[in-house]
Amino acid sequence: MANGTIAFDTLSTSGQISGTAKSVDTDYLAYGSAKVWALTNQITAHSIRGSLNVSSLTDGGTGLTALNFSNNMNDANYSTTFGSGYTTLIDTGLYSVKFNAPSNNIATSSVAVAWLYGASGSNTKQLADVSHLATTIVGDIA
Repeated sequence: MANGTIAFDTLSTSGQISGTAKSVDTDYLAYGSAKVWALTNQITAHSIRGSLNVSSLTDGGTGLTALNFSNNMNDANYSTTFGSGYTTLIDTGLYSVKFNAPSNNIATSSVAVAWLYGASGSNTKQLADVSHLATTIVGDIA
């Protein structure tokens, strides 16, 4: 069997689900979509509720979770966004930070997030485990 390349600018479907044909520019697929996402539970089993491109989690202690990628990012210049549905903390003000595991060095193979909360206007923040920590990463896959 010969190896080869398939090149195209637009990916089209026959619309089997909606009945209407759809298409998407391949630049969007390569550059405009999330390369990693995960919904994790830090509280009980420190588990992945759902994910894309996440091979495992590392529990770093209360409020700290590292997502280990199935496929590395091309470089450390990726964007990470995250949030939580921990409703009991919403009224006290939520704060979140990103750091990389296993140290504070930027990593292409994993990202770690810390979930902090504290009273609005307060300088005192505390790490907290949450049941629904959502993380999305946009950037280039290696």
